[in-house]
Amino acid sequence: MKATKRIGITALVSALIVIVIILLGVVAYAFAYPPTKTTTETTTVSGGTVTVSKAAASAIGALKIGLILPLTPADDSWNYNAYNAMQKLKSEYNFSLSTSENIASGTDAAVPAQQWASSGYNVVVFMGGQYQQEANTFGGQYPNIMSVCVDCTVANYSNVYRIWLDLSGGGFVLGAMAGMVSKAHSFGLVGGGDIPSIWQGHEGFIAGVTYTSPATPTIKNTFEAFAWADIAGAETSATNDYTAGADVVFSSGDGIDVGVLGAAMAQPASPQVWATNVYTNLTAIEPADNRILLGSIVIDYATPFNKALLDFVNNNWHWGYTKVDMASGLLRVQPGPDVPTAIAQAGLALQSDIVEGQIVITFASTSGGSPYCFVNTGSAYASTCGDTTLTVPSGGGTPTGNMAAQFNYLPAVSSLP
Repeated sequence: MKATKRIGITALVSALIVIVIILLGVVAYAFAYPPTKTTTETTTVSGGTVTVSKAAASAIGALKIGLILPLTPADDSWNYNAYNAMQKLKSEYNFSLSTSENIASGTDAAVPAQQWASSGYNVVVFMGGQYQQEANTFGGQYPNIMSVCVDCTVANYSNVYRIWLDLSGGGFVLGAMAGMVSKAHSFGLVGGGDIPSIWQGHEGFIAGVTYTSPATPTIKNTFEAFAWADIAGAETSATNDYTAGADVVFSSGDGIDVGVLGAAMAQPASPQVWATNVYTNLTAIEPADNRILLGSIVIDYATPFNKALLDFVNNNWHWGYTKVDMASGLLRVQPGPDVPTAIAQAGLALQSDIVEGQIVITFASTSGGSPYCFVNTGSAYASTCGDTTLTVPSGGGTPTGNMAAQFNYLPAVSSLP
């Protein structure tokens, strides 16, 4: 505010402004995890502001937390992001943290979880939907320990705190960019476990491609037999996609990213091929991949982890739940630096429309919480769940077609930047 305008503001109004700023900071947790160096000061981090009381910060600092990872942080993806998010929080709060890596299944996860329970741990983070059954079994055995189950749909006990991912918005934005950048109009998708969140990302990508591709696209959708750790299988599938003529392959994270990105980097420089990754801003980690990177679906894990810990020490954690999607601001797409500027801008414009609520992506749900089209497949459901058409009125509006992903509105492709 300029000095000439500041003169007329009274001390009372100034105090009210300060109060409003503090209140806005409290509700803005969805944009940043908070440093805890002060008692109640509002601090700005990564574009957001939040306050944490000294008592809550001290209580979090006294916790013993265990983190179970399916692979290692070397994947530059799911495990890398979760590990680093927890390390950031540890640096702020100074809690005790133990990490168990390369835990392939829920049965394997029981070993470190039980060891931590017998050592007085307060929180165990099960990093993956493959641990859902074990997280619930463990939750029933240890009601005073908070079991944070990431990418899980089911909580059988009140101490199972769910962080649910919805990749559909990120998949849609990358798919729309892929439809515009592709010369071959041929696309591959390679996934790990065929679970709802991953499936939604794939369906979003398919919808985005169908929305912007100027020609009828050829799409091959693959889920690896050995799931997220199947680096070799993902590399083979992506290589086969490129060999068959695809010039864009979508990857859904973890070791799948490693395999798909490796296959893309092994392709000749011409014709240009593209690949994607999920969970991290790959340009900041592996800039050597920039020449083939269409874009990254970037997840903010620090914020929901922080919220879970705050809820725990404030005794507000029972039946805890946080949804991570594009609309929440916890998920975003970062276009690759070598993507043509107009295409990157078009993707970011669609992302803004989703964040602002102009575009809403939905999937019909079953009573169990899974997407309707995910659990109901086959010809009997083709008219509801198919991926064959997506027609948008020339001026923009409500799309028609039988896509699994449903949209309330889409702008005309010609209106995009």
